[in-house]
Amino acid sequence: MLHDVLRVYDHRFLDLNSRQRTRLLEGTRHVLGDGLSDEVRAALPSAYRIRAFCIQHGLDEELERMIRDETEGRRSGAVVVGGRVYAIYPYLRGVPRQDADITSEVQAGHRLDAVGWQGDRLRIRGWAALERVEARTVTTELILRERTSGAEHRFSTTPREDGFEALIDFTEVGAGRWDTHVAVTVHGVRRQARFGKVRDPRLPTDPRRHQIRMPEGRVDATAYFTKGGYLAVKVGGVRRPVPLRTRIIRRLIR
Repeated sequence: MLHDVLRVYDHRFLDLNSRQRTRLLEGTRHVLGDGLSDEVRAALPSAYRIRAFCIQHGLDEELERMIRDETEGRRSGAVVVGGRVYAIYPYLRGVPRQDADITSEVQAGHRLDAVGWQGDRLRIRGWAALERVEARTVTTELILRERTSGAEHRFSTTPREDGFEALIDFTEVGAGRWDTHVAVTVHGVRRQARFGKVRDPRLPTDPRRHQIRMPEGRVDATAYFTKGGYLAVKVGGVRRPVPLRTRIIRRLIR
């Protein structure tokens, strides 16, 4: 019930006149009572917990500013303390840490800027960060995960002024169909995400075909985007799993 009450504190709240806002705020304070229980707090996203804090303490101007910032696309910043991520609202004081805690909500922000073959290595340039967190030290890692076996290869990246760069030697990776992931770590908080769907709009999306040297000779390697838009690399002849129905039919006609 409380979730449904707090969800109307968006652009609809801003459209209300002064009298309507007052009635809504008074009704919500009645629902809140003495405040959020631990069980209710755990079920609400941080933005709703902050709304409840403002409403309960009569911070009407601060509540309006928060809602207006959100509707206009201005997100609050965040800071990492003791392995937890907390939202920062400079105009709010006294917010309980558990209400500002967004650790479970924050994700990795990322962008692919360039991809291309350089000899037997694939050069990838991009940007990645922990959403809402501004930090001087950001550790970025690219992960290649083989789609069938789940085998992984991890590659450190080189910082650039506008992001990072990685050179991946596929003679060491080997044959397979490799999906690309990015991992971001800031002050001990680590997040992973599939990589390549968010990219520079100028980046061509046609497959990059190449031949690389392997112990068995030169093999085909293709960097491409999946149907979902993510970056993947196919190295060598990858056998696709045969559907069960097809295997049964083959046995019957032998």
